[in-house]
Amino acid sequence: MQETSQEKYRQLQAAPIGKLLLQYSIPAIINMAVVSLYNLIDSIFIGNGVGALAISGLAVTFPIMNCIIAFNTLIGIGGTTLTSISLGRGQYEKATDILHNVVILGIVISFLTGWIIFLNLDVILYFFGASKSILPYAREYIVIMLFANPITFLFLSLNNLLRGNGFPRKSLESTLMTVGLNLILTPIFIFVLRLGIKGASISTVLSQIVGLLWVVRLFCLKFNKVHFQRKYFKFNFQLSGEIMKLGTPPFILNLCTASITIALINRMVFYGGDFAVGSYGIVSRIYMLFSMVIIGLSIGMQPIIGYNFGAGLTERVDKAMNTGVTIAFAFMFSMFLLCEIAADPIIRLFSNEIALKDIAITGLRVCAWTFPVMSMQTTITNFFQSIGKPKTCIILSFIRQIVFLIPLIFLLPEIFGLGLDGVWLSIPLADFIACILTVAVYMRYKRQQELTIKMI
Repeated sequence: MQETSQEKYRQLQAAPIGKLLLQYSIPAIINMAVVSLYNLIDSIFIGNGVGALAISGLAVTFPIMNCIIAFNTLIGIGGTTLTSISLGRGQYEKATDILHNVVILGIVISFLTGWIIFLNLDVILYFFGASKSILPYAREYIVIMLFANPITFLFLSLNNLLRGNGFPRKSLESTLMTVGLNLILTPIFIFVLRLGIKGASISTVLSQIVGLLWVVRLFCLKFNKVHFQRKYFKFNFQLSGEIMKLGTPPFILNLCTASITIALINRMVFYGGDFAVGSYGIVSRIYMLFSMVIIGLSIGMQPIIGYNFGAGLTERVDKAMNTGVTIAFAFMFSMFLLCEIAADPIIRLFSNEIALKDIAITGLRVCAWTFPVMSMQTTITNFFQSIGKPKTCIILSFIRQIVFLIPLIFLLPEIFGLGLDGVWLSIPLADFIACILTVAVYMRYKRQQELTIKMI
């Protein structure tokens, strides 16, 4: 970390917004996209090295991973948001205290969640839509991930805190190192050692151990204003409450995502069987890759918006927001066109199983319609989290996932007799409705802000 922490904070307040977005968002985008790209390549390895049913087994584990990530974001993203706001206000001691409480909370929550899921694993997997054919694949993959949950939890949380403390490049380096090692180990474990789908999870865990050691080392460097100190390793109830309050929006969003995934998989099984589940697994990986770019952009914007909001620099907050939304929409519209034009060759990368391929191509082309509106909805929702308004963020996330999408998943296939096509169509339709509402809420916030400034 060549630049001092104080220089980083001065840049957040004074440097041009465009330059800051490049500095913070590009590493965060690469960070998120690389992780998602690994997951996508992992599915390609599994599909070609183990089989089409293994992809279906992997898809059934998605809700469990969503739940694990939900608890991780409760602490990691909450801690990052609070850190950015605290540093904007010059509260360096509080930022240090946040770091230590994130570690304590992470250890406790990761052990509890991993153990509870493991004790009820078969019941959970059957509930999520696993059949007897794909249960062994799902179980093999997820058991190892559950035992390694504390490692995953701490690595992701501390990596987020690196960005919140003004070091996005170091966060990117740790991610690239972890994913790069993972990409080397996965084909070795699957194709050379013939460990099947289990090999994919083993390589993930080994890579995250290396990543965690790297991040911990960075937070041990004493010349940084925020670093590990023995006297701060004590649980602070009030501070932990603040962390979880700000982390609640992404926590609820990921829990909602898990609920949606469960509903989708169950409807896929009902209308299309195991191969429909596998096709959903493929489409969701592709969807996740593109959406992670937007989430990465939002994460990169977070310290910029959070710091300037804390410092009372409203114009800089608005400029960062407007620029971010424009970039997000342009990118996702391009990805929409790509998926409509090249759906067939994209799906063939995963499997040549005809039954699975045909369903996946249809699903990808339908779901691509959600890309442009999702970019706006995600960016605006994360804006409210960045300025410390978790309730607004929670409501917007909840409405999209629960109020609109889940009813549509069940209504469209039945009422209009669309079957499996109706399940796919429910995704873009829910996003279109939610996007309109999200934009309306943001515009209302801006009008209230303008009235407040005039009164002053």
